[in-house]
Amino acid sequence: MTILSLRHQVGPDCQHLVAKREIARGFTLIEMMAVLTLTAIMAGVAVPAMQRWFDSVSERAQLTEISIQFQRLASRAALLSETVKLSKVNWMSKLGDGTAALSLPDGWSIANGKPVVFFHSGICEGGIIELIDPQARKVKLNIEPVSCDVSIIRS
Repeated sequence: MTILSLRHQVGPDCQHLVAKREIARGFTLIEMMAVLTLTAIMAGVAVPAMQRWFDSVSERAQLTEISIQFQRLASRAALLSETVKLSKVNWMSKLGDGTAALSLPDGWSIANGKPVVFFHSGICEGGIIELIDPQARKVKLNIEPVSCDVSIIRS
């Protein structure tokens, strides 16, 4: 029985229901499940990639912050008129202004034992400081003699 034949069989009061039935179309359950499945697959790929990107950006920001602290340490040594030997053992020791020589972000530490010297004149001896990040990866910072410029060396 077709919809046209139904119109003739129902009374005039119910014909608007048959007309609405013809117009009202929706998604089938299979179409909805297909869309949900594709959405879940895309989310499964995108979320880990976003997490890796966020971790990478966060690590770069922390390394930049550490580099700036090394550059400021030369100025602090000059302002305080004290020579600072920065090593694995004493990087948290307090200077004359009452603050730590270096304030590393949570999870970061200094790995090598050779100290880098920041003289009271504002220049530094230079050297390479090896850091360990929160994921236990090593990152090296090259501190240029005299200028105390810091560059990041990836292993």
